[in-house]
Amino acid sequence: MALPRGYISHSQLRTYNECPRKYWFSYIEGIQVPCNEKVFLGEVFHAAIEHYFQLRIAGNAPDPSAVEDHFTSIFEAEAAGRPVAWESPRRETRERGLAFLKHFLRHFGPKARPLMVEKELSAELPGSGVLLKGVIDLIEEDYAITDFKTTTSRWSDSRARSSPQMIIYKYLFDRSFGPLPATMKYEVFYGKKAANVRHQTLPVVAEDGALDRLLAMIGHVVERIGAGAFPANETVFCRYCDFRRECREKGPA
Repeated sequence: MALPRGYISHSQLRTYNECPRKYWFSYIEGIQVPCNEKVFLGEVFHAAIEHYFQLRIAGNAPDPSAVEDHFTSIFEAEAAGRPVAWESPRRETRERGLAFLKHFLRHFGPKARPLMVEKELSAELPGSGVLLKGVIDLIEEDYAITDFKTTTSRWSDSRARSSPQMIIYKYLFDRSFGPLPATMKYEVFYGKKAANVRHQTLPVVAEDGALDRLLAMIGHVVERIGAGAFPANETVFCRYCDFRRECREKGPA
């Protein structure tokens, strides 16, 4: 079985490692489910800060109020155009997203020196012919690689260190531009309510052997997908899965 999208990515790897059957429903069956509220808010936040950085790269000085209005217009248009699984009232979610954006505009945006935003990179993995893709949220003038997260609670240092996402981005960056001295970090904006939004910067330093372990993991996942191995990974979190009904009723042949 060929890769369903012709390439592998961090989101695909994360989904398969979380549950191979979830990968089947999402990427092979292509079953559409309502967008999770947290994912939806993250997408709108990313679209707003992409707009902000594009203005900066073009030499403009963005007006914070205009950027906030841009966020609100995207939020309302997207919310009206597709189903979203709201966990909180829609208005509260919008206000929390605006609070994330305002915090970004006060404490991060003006200090950033954007070079590239939402930069898609790809590289063929040696010896396998597998195409690896990734989209880096922000590359700054000093080659700092930054990924933005919006969430309800503070991240731990170990969570940032253990995620393969940044190792993928650094690998793609090096393959595309050469081994430049690029640093890596997560900028995490978190809070359950608009009134208590906070922010943390989490630098990422790749451990020895991290790239070799990543490439081995990618090879294993690609091999399993090619072999048609999509067993259900049954855990206590199954009750929260978007595909729980489909998983009960059917599975891969």
